[in-house]
Amino acid sequence: MEVIVKERTEDHMSHDAISAGVTMWEVLQGDVLVGVYHRESDAIAYKSLLESGALSHLDHVTSPQK
Repeated sequence: MEVIVKERTEDHMSHDAISAGVTMWEVLQGDVLVGVYHRESDAIAYKSLLESGALSHLDHVTSPQK
């Protein structure tokens, strides 16, 4: 599944954050938002973790029960 890092748009930020000039970065896995970070480097690091499979052992934590 594709993992994308992109700058968060102002329509998804609070007025206070916009006024303060805060930049936020989203990490999306497919169409699902999986993380929001204040620093692009943190978002890229999380993207790398997802792509490497290092977090795959946590699948049981977030997978819905059947």
